[in-house]
Amino acid sequence: MREVITVPDTRRQKELLERKRRLASRYRRRRIRFAVGFAVFCLAIATIAVVATRGGSTAQVATEDLLAESSAAASAPVNATGEERPAFARLGDRNMILPVAAGDATIIAYQPISDERALALVPIGDKANTSAIVRFFRGIFAGEPLVRYYQLDGEGSSPTNSVLIGAPVGSLVTSPVSGTVTGVKEYKLYGKYDDVQIEIRPEELSGTTVSIMFISDPVVSIGEVVSAGKTQLGKVRECPSELAAPIARYTHDSGAHVHIKVTEEPID
Repeated sequence: MREVITVPDTRRQKELLERKRRLASRYRRRRIRFAVGFAVFCLAIATIAVVATRGGSTAQVATEDLLAESSAAASAPVNATGEERPAFARLGDRNMILPVAAGDATIIAYQPISDERALALVPIGDKANTSAIVRFFRGIFAGEPLVRYYQLDGEGSSPTNSVLIGAPVGSLVTSPVSGTVTGVKEYKLYGKYDDVQIEIRPEELSGTTVSIMFISDPVVSIGEVVSAGKTQLGKVRECPSELAAPIARYTHDSGAHVHIKVTEEPID
């Protein structure tokens, strides 16, 4: 039986080699284009960051652009075209309503406090003092927010377990939740500042208390049923300068505000 000798198909081999070379060249060009595009993107981001932060501050509010003025600034806490008293935070499955009129609000600022019973609130809206890059892209891709809030430094278990709502002295304060008044206390804040604290138990939340501080001229009493955003509690009082300082640097006014926290009694 005669042995069959297979002769290599040199033409076929050349075609395969040429195809591999073309594919390798195509992949190299793609990698180069990707690398160049990524470098350009990084350069653009860096340029945006430099331009956005140049000459700025974490306050995001220029001295001549006061939050407290009658004509709201672009960084005002509540959009002037929105609701009179919008929801500004979530407490579990329910909204908390802004306790002052939108036109009176000078700032919404969350601050951690060292109270183990204090519950974390979920802010509604956009964080105003976030990074310049985030603000830039949010301004391009997102719509105008109804509510803006700030995050302040402090000591506590959660960055949002208390909130300061700024407003001029004498502004009317309404209940942020619907429920029953459980306390109207006149006391000495830190043992030296006269203050009134109003406590409300929200509907269907036994063991939970919403406390509103820096109130003057209270007009509710224990046992009274209140409605969120409707029932008047009292007025905004003048705030001691040392306690007003954290938000006065943002609002450029006296820093008057009401302080709200929500606490929950431990279950035995």
